[in-house]
This record gives sequence, C-alpha cells and structure tokens, in this order.
Amino acid sequence: MTIRKFAGAAFVGVLTTWSAAAQGTPGGELAAARAAYERRADPAQAKAAVDLFQQAAKADPASADARWEGARAAYFYGEYTEAAASDSEKMAIYSAGITLAKEAIALAPKNVEAHFWLGVLDGVYGEAKGIFKSLALVPEIKQEMQTCLDLDPAVEGYGPDRVLGRLYYKLPWFKGGSTKKSIAYLEKSLAGAPTNALTKLYLAESYRSEGMKAEAVKQLQEIVAMTPDPRWAPEHPQIKAKAEKLLAKLQ
Repeated sequence: MTIRKFAGAAFVGVLTTWSAAAQGTPGGELAAARAAYERRADPAQAKAAVDLFQQAAKADPASADARWEGARAAYFYGEYTEAAASDSEKMAIYSAGITLAKEAIALAPKNVEAHFWLGVLDGVYGEAKGIFKSLALVPEIKQEMQTCLDLDPAVEGYGPDRVLGRLYYKLPWFKGGSTKKSIAYLEKSLAGAPTNALTKLYLAESYRSEGMKAEAVKQLQEIVAMTPDPRWAPEHPQIKAKAEKLLAKLQ
C-alpha cells in the first residue's frame, strides 16, 4: 500500500470510528469533532475534524459553536496540514470555513471567535488567491478585527492585533501597507500573549523588513528555544522550522 493510500485509509478509519461513536448521542458529532481537532497534529485527525465539524453543523442548525470551531479547523487544515497543497485546493478549504464562520455570526452576532476566524480565513483565502486579486477583502478583514477588539481583544492569544500586524506587513505600501504599523500591532499582541510563537515569527519578519536585524534575531532565537505553549503545540513544529530558516539567513 502506498503512503497516500495508507493515509487515506487511516482517515476513513478515523472518521468511521468517530461517526459511529457519535451516532445516537446528543451533541455527539460536536464532541467527536472537538476530539479530532485536539489531535490535529495527525493529518488524518485534522481532516476528520474538518468533516466532523461539518457534520455537527448539519446535525444542529442552531449551533454557532460547531460553525466557528469548524472554521478554525478549516484554517488549521489548510494552513498547516495541507501547506503544500495548490492554491486552488487551499481556497476551497478556506471557502468552506468562511461559510461556517458567516453562519456562526448570523446565529450569534457577538460571538468573537466567529468574527475572528472569518477575518483570518478571509486573509489566508486572499493570500492563496493572490494579494492584488483580493484587495477587496481588506476592509472586511479590518472590520472583523475591529469587532474582535471591541468584543474581546484577547481572543486567540491577542489575535486581532496579530492579524492586523500581519495585514499591514503584507499589504503593498500604496494600499496602506506599513511595517511600522505592523510592528506596533504585533508588539501589542506579543505583550498580551508572550508565548505565542506565531506572533514572534511575524514580528521577526516585520523587524527584518524595517532593518531591525538584532530584534528579529532575538525573536527567532526565542522561538527555537521555547517550550511550545500547549494551546498552539500542533502548530509549533512548522513555525519553528520557518524561524530556523530565517535565522540561518540573518546570522
């Protein structure tokens, strides 16, 4: 059996097991989806989580949680599990997540997680599509992050400031991009959640663009040496690998 076939068989086995366990249990689909998401470092579990959250949403049309958590799972699956996938494949993953996030907001307009993951997915969808083809998404991303700042700026490790910092780093200067603004937002995010390795990586990249080599190296060295925060441990190996690669260029 090839590796690809083995992985596919493993996923089918995981999904079948969770589906069987969920049958006949109130909220069982959501519990199964959450359990798979917690094991998302395993590609089969990450894929199962995406599908199981979709099942949970269909099983409970009133569940905002099934939808925003499904949007979060779609982000992880596209950004980490399927990092090597084509842009069109990623766009399909992110689009499904965007739909779930919008459904969650319709059900619970003040659900900060739903607003956060809608903004995040808009961002990564735009990156996959191409920055110049997706500039129309920028106002919505900014609006979603402002909503998060109004509701709970600490969501997802002070994520709204992290997203805004990354947005200003990615935008071309003639569309409002600014590494100085990027650094200001990212430093604010890091002050709130100093163990978030992704914020450190983004900040290092912005420091580098601003010619602040020593500050960039410091953040990268801290990523390489740190013990991952349990909340973001599955993401850490890829973040650390990127940090090591950039650090090698700067030293």
